[in-house]
Amino acid sequence: MNRIVIVTTAYFDGERHHDDGPFSIEIVGGIITAVHRGDAVAEMRVPFVLPGLVEAHCHLFLNGEELDAQKRKAYLGASLDEMLAVGRRSLGQNLAAGITLIRDAGDMHGINTRLKSELATPTGVLPELRSPGRALRKAGRYGSFMAVEVTDADSIVSTIRQLAPTADDLKVLLTGIIDFEKGCMKGGLQFSLEETRLIVRTARELGLRTYAHCSGIEGLRVAVDSGIDSIEHGFFMTREILCAMADKGIAWVPTFSPVQFQHDHPELAGWNAETVAGLRRILDNHCEHIALAAELGVPIVAGSDAGSYGVPHGRGLIDELLFQHRAGMTVEKVLASATSVPRRLWGCVPADVRAGHRANLIALAGSPFAELENLRQVRWTLRGTDLLPLNAAQAESWTSH
Repeated sequence: MNRIVIVTTAYFDGERHHDDGPFSIEIVGGIITAVHRGDAVAEMRVPFVLPGLVEAHCHLFLNGEELDAQKRKAYLGASLDEMLAVGRRSLGQNLAAGITLIRDAGDMHGINTRLKSELATPTGVLPELRSPGRALRKAGRYGSFMAVEVTDADSIVSTIRQLAPTADDLKVLLTGIIDFEKGCMKGGLQFSLEETRLIVRTARELGLRTYAHCSGIEGLRVAVDSGIDSIEHGFFMTREILCAMADKGIAWVPTFSPVQFQHDHPELAGWNAETVAGLRRILDNHCEHIALAAELGVPIVAGSDAGSYGVPHGRGLIDELLFQHRAGMTVEKVLASATSVPRRLWGCVPADVRAGHRANLIALAGSPFAELENLRQVRWTLRGTDLLPLNAAQAESWTSH
């Protein structure tokens, strides 16, 4: 497929919505050569086109659809072959949702690194994968399923140097997790401000961007003061922190989905009415600060934490985008958070729908500006010269590759 012309009723270029079509998109040798208003003889006619989506935070080796806690625990002792099969299925689920770039958030077994190696010589339409390999945590603290332990400054530096050759980014676990019953963080900081600054400095010397698992005011302040590139989760956010993030260009990946699932399905964890009310307060605070972050100019990046309990790969990202919109973000900002913003922040090849860019497009059956749920109606994905028509079966078929 050397030359193709796509006619679309409307499109999102990565930053702006264009709805006064039809528009013709000409692609030659995988490169967009022209985008102009007007009809044309076309190989494909679709209602809506936008750049391939980005999932900024997931764990490919975990199955978010498994809701049996004992089975999830037992799975962490599974064979590498079994985990690789889960990871390949996760990639397929992402692809079926129109996701063409994924940033994994760490696993102790190296499944993400193995998958990245498999994708290094792709055949056909496959997603691109960024991986940290293993994340970084303090000895004895939260994160045993995804992070290697460090104890002091020397081990921090030596471990980062060991991770760097196969890592695209460095993930650090700066805090613990939320105690849902008490509505606060479990435990204190994993790393001091001095240690976190050392982590950031060492990573940058090795050409790695940093992203921090972090919630709670104490951890958020350390993340901002140390110059972490991206804050993941960021629950219990404040205006003060957001202003500092905006000033420093620190990104925020809010990951509504795991907490929203706990709120929506309390029977699975046995939460009582008081805990559910506390979860609602946490989510309402998150919504309030997402809207404020967008207003202040904080770079917001969409990541669902797929693989977490109740968060399926692929569908979880679309849920996340819907949460962002309900929190008050415009549709343009929501779509940018899953297309142009992460690619720009990570130094990736742009996928904007503009002349001169390599084709990295998805087509939808309807406009997300009419109804954001239309993001679930992916017709096809095009990367370069490779076209993949999509349907529900595509997610399963990838596992045979």
